[in-house]
Amino acid sequence: MSSIGLDSTLATTFSSNQSGSNDFVKKLFLMLQEDSYKDIVKWTENGDSFVVLNTNAFTKEILPRHFKHSNFASFVRQLNKYDFHKVKVANDARSTYPYGEDAWEFKHPDFKINDRNSLDNIKRKGPGIKKQLQQQQQSQKQQNYHQQLHQQHSSVINGKVVAEHSLTQCNRNCAYLKEQLNQVKESNQHLVQENAMLQKKYKTLVDHIVSINSFNERYYRSMGALINVLVQSGIKLPPLDFPPPNNFTSSAISPHGSIDLAQGYILEGKECGGDATVAAPSTAAAASTVAAASTVAAASTGTSEYIGTPLAPTFHVLLVEDDNVCIQLCRKFLVKYGCQVTVVTDGLNAISTVEHTKYDLVLMDIVMPNLDGATATSVIRSFDTKTPIIAMTGNIGDNDLVTYLQNGMSDILAKPFTKDDLYSILSKHLLKEGEEEPASKKQRL
Repeated sequence: MSSIGLDSTLATTFSSNQSGSNDFVKKLFLMLQEDSYKDIVKWTENGDSFVVLNTNAFTKEILPRHFKHSNFASFVRQLNKYDFHKVKVANDARSTYPYGEDAWEFKHPDFKINDRNSLDNIKRKGPGIKKQLQQQQQSQKQQNYHQQLHQQHSSVINGKVVAEHSLTQCNRNCAYLKEQLNQVKESNQHLVQENAMLQKKYKTLVDHIVSINSFNERYYRSMGALINVLVQSGIKLPPLDFPPPNNFTSSAISPHGSIDLAQGYILEGKECGGDATVAAPSTAAAASTVAAASTVAAASTGTSEYIGTPLAPTFHVLLVEDDNVCIQLCRKFLVKYGCQVTVVTDGLNAISTVEHTKYDLVLMDIVMPNLDGATATSVIRSFDTKTPIIAMTGNIGDNDLVTYLQNGMSDILAKPFTKDDLYSILSKHLLKEGEEEPASKKQRL
C-alpha cells in the first residue's frame, strides 16, 4: 500500500471511529504495519514492542500528520494514558543496544505485531479509575487516621487511669504525712511544756541552792566575827572543829586581824596548781590558833603580805575556784595586780554573782561541785556576751579546748601557771592598747 493510500485509510479510520476508546492505538498499529517509516519508527525484532529511532523526525513528520500532536512529550503522555510503558535499558547494556542510544522503546502486553484482536483490550485510562484510586487512597488515609485517633484515645484513657491511681496514692500519702505532722506537733508541744517545766524547776533549784549557800556564808561570817570579838575580849575558847562552807573563801587573816574559819591550809610555793605544802589543822592546832588571835591582831604591819595599805583597786575580778590553795595564791596575785577580787567556789554561785554584778574579768575553774565551769560559762553567755571568761584547767587537749571555746570561754590559762602567766592573761584582756600595767604588778611580791 502506498503512503497516500495509508494516509487516507488512517484518516478514514480516525474519522469513522471518533467515539472509539482505542482509536489512537489502532492508528499506531496500522502505521507500524507499513514499512514507510521504518527508519523513524518500527516494531522490534520480537514484535512485542515498538521503537522510535529518531525522535526529531518522528516529531516533524509523523505526529502532525497522523496524531495531531505538536511535540514528542505529548505523544508519550498519550501512550501513558493507554498504559504503554517505556522500556528501560540498563546503562551497561546501552552500548550493545541495537537501536541506538537515542531510541525510545514502548511496550504494552496486548500490543504485538501479529495480534490485532488484542487491541480491543487496550483501553484508555478513564478519570473514574483515577478518582477511584484517589478515593481508595483517601479512604485508606482516613482509616489510618481513625486508627491513630483510636490508639491515641486508648493511650489517653490509660494515662488517665494511671494518673487517677497516682493521684489517689498521693492523696493517701498526703493524709499520712499530715497525720504524722500533727503527731510531731503534739509531741513538740509536749516537749516544749516539759522543757518549760524543767527550766522552772531548774531556776527554783538554783535559787534555792544560792539561798542556802548565802545563808551558810552569813552564818560562818557571823560565827567568825563572834569568835574574834570573844578572843579580843580575852575570853578563852575550847577547840573548835566544824567544816567551813563550800562557798565561803577569804584570806587566812583579814586586814583587821580576824580569824577565817574557812582557812584550813598553810600555803607555800609560787605556782597555782603546782607543788605546794598543804596541811590540815588538827583540833589542838585550831585551839592554839584561836588563843593566839589577839596576838596576831595586835601585831604590827610589815611581816604579812596582806597587811599594809593596798593600792586602790583598778579592776573587779571574779575568781571561781574550789581549791583553797589556788584561791589564796590567785587572790594574792590579783590584789598585787590592783584588782578587787570576789571569790565563789562553784558554777551555780558564779552564774548568780555575774547576773547581779558587773565584772571586768572572770577566772573560771572547770571541775567544781554543783556545776562545772564550762556549763556555767554557757549559761552566763545567755545574758552576758562581753565579759572575758578565762578557763583555768589542767585539761588542755585539743577536744577540751574546743569544748571550752564553744561554751563561750574567751581564753585558756593552763594549770599549773605562774604569776607571769596570770599577769599576761590579765594584761591581754584588761588593758587597752597603749595602757601601762598597774604599778602594783611591777612590785615584787
